[in-house]
Amino acid sequence: MSDQARPTPDQIMAEFERMRSEAEATLRKYEEVSAELGADAIEVVSEDGLLSVKLDANGKVDAIVINEGAMRFRQSLGPATVALIRRAREAYAAKTAEMARRLIGDKIDVDAVLAQYLPKDGQGPGRTPR
Repeated sequence: MSDQARPTPDQIMAEFERMRSEAEATLRKYEEVSAELGADAIEVVSEDGLLSVKLDANGKVDAIVINEGAMRFRQSLGPATVALIRRAREAYAAKTAEMARRLIGDKIDVDAVLAQYLPKDGQGPGRTPR
């Protein structure tokens, strides 16, 4: 058996109330940050305006719009679309990282965690391979 005394029911309830209060404060802060940063979706449009990619609130591709004029460049349409998806994911990651920074402060190095998941293939997000 342990030499430590077991917490009393009042101590357990006090700790539970503290945790509940912290969780409610975190949820309120998340809702504020989410509303401020617009955490609903990300849409990225190509420089020429012929392609657009929209990610949903979970970072998944929700829509790809290809303007009719883009069909003139169909040989590069695939790589351009992939590059635009990369840019959209980078924008989503940046927005998510900013939300995390605001929510958790300096408890975790958000940039170091993010760097683990960004492409390391030399192309970088949003660049079309040549």
